[in-house]
Amino acid sequence: MRRIEAEELSLDAAELVITSTKQEIDEQWGLYDGFDVKLEKVLRARARRRVNCHGRYMPRMAVIPPGMDFSSVEVQEDAPEVDGELTALASSDGSSPKAVPAIWSELMRFLTNPHKPMILALSRPDPKKNITTLLKAFGECRPLRELANLTLIMGNRDDIDEMSGGNASVLTTVLKMIDKYDLYGQVAYPKHHKQSDVPDIYRLAAKTKGVFINPALVEPFGLTLIEAAAHGLPMVATKNGGPVDIHRALNNGLLVDPHDQEQIASALLKLVSEKNLWIECRRNGWRNIHLFSWPEHCRTYLTRVAACRMRHPQWKTDTPKDEVAADDSWNDSLKDVQDMSLRLSVDGEKISLNGSLEHLAAASGEHELQDQVKHVLSRIKKPERASQDSEGGKKVVDNVPSKYPMLRRRRRLIVIALDYYDSNGAPEKKMIKIVQEIMKAVRSDSQTARFSGFALSTAMPVSETVEFMKSGKIEPSEFDALICSSGSEMYYPGTYTEENGKLFPDPDYASHIDYHWGRDGLKNTIWKLMNTDEVKGGKSKNPSKPIEEDGKSSNAHCVSYLIKDLSKAKRVDDLRQKLRMRGLRCHPMYCRNSTRLQVIPLLASRAQALRYLFVRWRLNVTNMYVILGETGDTDYEELRSGTHKTVIMKGIVEKGSDELLRASGSYHRDDVIPGDSPRVAYTSGEATASDIAKALQQVAKSTA
Repeated sequence: MRRIEAEELSLDAAELVITSTKQEIDEQWGLYDGFDVKLEKVLRARARRRVNCHGRYMPRMAVIPPGMDFSSVEVQEDAPEVDGELTALASSDGSSPKAVPAIWSELMRFLTNPHKPMILALSRPDPKKNITTLLKAFGECRPLRELANLTLIMGNRDDIDEMSGGNASVLTTVLKMIDKYDLYGQVAYPKHHKQSDVPDIYRLAAKTKGVFINPALVEPFGLTLIEAAAHGLPMVATKNGGPVDIHRALNNGLLVDPHDQEQIASALLKLVSEKNLWIECRRNGWRNIHLFSWPEHCRTYLTRVAACRMRHPQWKTDTPKDEVAADDSWNDSLKDVQDMSLRLSVDGEKISLNGSLEHLAAASGEHELQDQVKHVLSRIKKPERASQDSEGGKKVVDNVPSKYPMLRRRRRLIVIALDYYDSNGAPEKKMIKIVQEIMKAVRSDSQTARFSGFALSTAMPVSETVEFMKSGKIEPSEFDALICSSGSEMYYPGTYTEENGKLFPDPDYASHIDYHWGRDGLKNTIWKLMNTDEVKGGKSKNPSKPIEEDGKSSNAHCVSYLIKDLSKAKRVDDLRQKLRMRGLRCHPMYCRNSTRLQVIPLLASRAQALRYLFVRWRLNVTNMYVILGETGDTDYEELRSGTHKTVIMKGIVEKGSDELLRASGSYHRDDVIPGDSPRVAYTSGEATASDIAKALQQVAKSTA
C-alpha cells in the first residue's frame, strides 16, 4: 500500500510518464486513481482548444520502446548459404573450412537433421513464459514436426532438483513432454549458454530460415523479439502486451493467442512453409528495426523531455549593495551561481550563466572578480510584488525588500512545529511559553547559538502567527523563516519592520508550489464532496453542512474550511483518492486540533518547505532540528520522516488530528515512522529550557 501510494504521488507530480508499450498505459497505469485514460484524452482536447480545465491535470503518456545496440549484428543475405557451414558441422570428421561458434555444436548434438528450419524460443523457465504450451503445440502437429526443429534456450542449469519450485516444475514438464511425444532428435534444450552466445544462436536460426517465438501469457515488452528481428528472424508472438506494438512497427510476423496451441502451431507452420512470406517478414523487420535502435530511443526520449517545462525552481538573485561589501557575501553569491546551476529568468528570457562562470574562473584579481560578479548580477531583475489599490483599483508595483535572509549564513536551523491548539483551533496559552523556552535553550549554548537560526512552522495564517508571537513579546524578526498556512506560504521576517508593518512572502516559493494547482476547481469539488453523504445505492445531499469556508485562513495557495461536524468529515485518504480520480492534484489535511480542513498545492507542505529551504538557501537538511509534540496535524508523519533531526516534546500535545488521516484497512503510523532512530530524541515532559537543551545535545551527538 505504501509503494502504491508512492506511485500515486509520482503520478500527481508528473508532467510526462514514459512507458515501453501502449498496453502499460491501458492495463497498468489505468488501474491507478491518479490516471484515467478517458479523462486524460478529454483534458488534452480541452487544453488544445484552450478551454478551461478547472484545475484538473493528467500526466501525458508517451510510448518510447527501449533502445538496443545493433553494432554487433551481422546483416545476412536474403538467401543465406546454409549447406557449407551446417554440413561441415554435422559431419563426423569435424573438418570444417572455417571455425564455427561453439554453441552451434552444442545445439547440433541434439538434432537428427540440423538443416531443417529452427523454431527458437529464448526465455527463463517461468510458468508465465508458457513454454509447455509451445512444446505441446509442436508435439501434436505432425506437419510442423516434419518441417522444423525446436530449440528451447531456458537459462542455465546444473541440477533441476536444486532450482526454485516454479522453474524446476517447468523443466521437469518439458522433459516429460519430450519423452511423451518422442521428440528426441527434434528438440534442442542445452543446459548452459553464455550471454555472448545469444547472437550466434539467433544467427543459426536465421541461417536455417527459422522463426523466433515468444508464447508468453503476457509480455510487458519483448526485447528478444527486437533482437531476433535484427538478426533476420520473423516472429510469432503473444497478442498480450508489448509484442502488439512491436508487430505494428515491424510487421515481421504473426500474433497468436498464447492459450490456443492450435493457433500457435498454425502460425509457425505458415511461416516455415511459405518461403515468400518468410522473406517478406525478414525484410520488413530489417527495414524498420532502426525504430528500436539506441540512438533513436535517445532522440525520442530527449525530444519528449525537452518539451516539458523546466521544474527546477527559477528564483532571482537580488544581493543588495550593503551585503556585497561583507567579507563572505562574494563567496555566497558565487556559491548561488555555481552550486545551484540555475537558469535565471530575466524579463521572460532564460539566460545561462555558464559563460559568465568561465569569465569568473579566469578573473586574475579581486577587483576583476568583483567586476565580473557585478556584471552577472546586474543582468538579474529584482523581484516585484503587485498589489491592488483598494481605492482606485489600479495595480501598484512595489519593490520587495532585496535583503537576503539570514538563512544563508545559518549552519543550524531550529524548526518549531508544535501543533498545540485548544478545542477552537486557537494556540494554547502555554505554547508561547514553550516557544520562549526553546529559544532560551538554543541561545544558552554559546558555541552553537551564533550560527543557529529559528523557523516557525504552523497551520495558522501569517496574521494569526504574528499576533501569537506578539502575545509573548516575541518579535517576528527573531525568526529567520515563517512557514505558514500548513506550508502554503513562506516568509522571511528579516524584511519585517514596524514602519511598514508588512511581511513579504517569498515569491519564488509561491511560483514553485503553483505547479498543478487549481484553486477554483478544488473549492467547488471539495464543497460537493464534503456536503454529500454516500449511502447504499447512491448519494444524498447532507442537510447539515459539515464544513464552512474559512476566508480568514485562506490565501492564494490555501483553501481553508472550518469543521462544523467532525463526525461527517471524510478521512484524508478518502478525500485525496476522490480528488485524484477527478484529476485534482493537491495536499488535503486536517489541522489545528481537527477544527480546520486545509487544502494546499501538491508541492506545498510543512515538510516540503524544509526541502525548499535546502534547495533555495543551501541549508543542510541534516542540520535542521524539528521540534514536535507526540501528535499533531495530519502532516505530522511527514515532519517525523526524513534525514533531519527530531525532538519530541512529551506530555505537551495531547490531541491532534491524526484520527482523520487514514481510511480503514490502510497502513499504520509504525509503517511510516521508524521506531528507534538516532535522529530522534525526547524531552522528559518538563518543557524547560534545560530539558530541551539536553534533548538537542543528545540528538546532535548521536548522529555526529
